[in-house]
Amino acid sequence: MSEFSVELDVRWGDVDSFEHVNNAVFLSYLEQCRTEWMNSVPSHWQQGESGPVVANININYRRPIHWPARLKVTLVPDSPGRSSMKLNSQIRSIPADPKQQPVLFADAVVTIVWIDKKSGESVPLPNSIRELGACRI
Repeated sequence: MSEFSVELDVRWGDVDSFEHVNNAVFLSYLEQCRTEWMNSVPSHWQQGESGPVVANININYRRPIHWPARLKVTLVPDSPGRSSMKLNSQIRSIPADPKQQPVLFADAVVTIVWIDKKSGESVPLPNSIRELGACRI
């Protein structure tokens, strides 16, 4: 699968007392991209007896984000296992001037695990999800 992305505006409320986006808000940006990606996948996962949960997030904070800013959050599915998949993500600036290069604010790897909603036990990834991770860009 090719890269999936969303564009977001930094909100004033995202900024902490150090005048930069709070580290926890970076996770919200990743979540929004992941949610929109999941909603775009033709797997009908919302209606089934199983679905994804986040098992691990590893994030590297590269530079602070200041308000105001426009961001591009990307996701590339990778490394499908039996019941889990890694999602490689980045948070970059969208420069107002097209001559400027985007700034990398963070990169992350999010591991999702497919579980049975009643038992909480892991189950095999749906084929539609597995196929997305098996395709590299």
